[in-house]
Amino acid sequence: MVKNTHGGSGHKQFARKHTISSKSNKLRVSEDEGEIYSIVTKMLGNGMFHCHCIDGKSRLGHIRGKFSGRGKRDNMVECGKWVLIGLREWDVSSKKSSSISKEKEKIKQCDLLEVYSDMDKQRLKESVSENWNILESNDVSKVNLNKLGDFSDELIFGTDKDFERVRLIQEMQSSTTERITLRVEETDVVEPAEKEINFDDI
Repeated sequence: MVKNTHGGSGHKQFARKHTISSKSNKLRVSEDEGEIYSIVTKMLGNGMFHCHCIDGKSRLGHIRGKFSGRGKRDNMVECGKWVLIGLREWDVSSKKSSSISKEKEKIKQCDLLEVYSDMDKQRLKESVSENWNILESNDVSKVNLNKLGDFSDELIFGTDKDFERVRLIQEMQSSTTERITLRVEETDVVEPAEKEINFDDI
């Protein structure tokens, strides 16, 4: 190709590295036994994450180079995201054994194939028949309101004295407590030993 000697206004903007290809609306679904739906439970760094799969197992996922770089904001992997992973069939499960401790299996590894957005989640639920409750129950990004109990509506901040005052007021308003009144008899008022001095009298 001939070298551009004249330059021109903004000729570097037309480079291929600046063009972002439009994302297709086609939804990628699992086409093989080695492709499983899962939810990201923990980000580990160094391009790895823990995920809980739809078959009930936890795996170590690797983010491939396809998902990093310029124009990949739609593929951001975070906790609570639904992803499609590919199992590593060639990965042999090695066991660490010792004479004292029990055998412990190494966590299985997988590769990231697709990241689903919130709109893709709804399309997946409508088009694919799977038990999606497994993924929704392991979503760590959402707070389970059932565990909070009565405090799900509001949070109350205060000190120990504030909570003690509220408890005493509730006890006073309840019908089980009896009101006790104390009468104090008035006694003669004792005048102080020193009287005030009026400077006008001097």
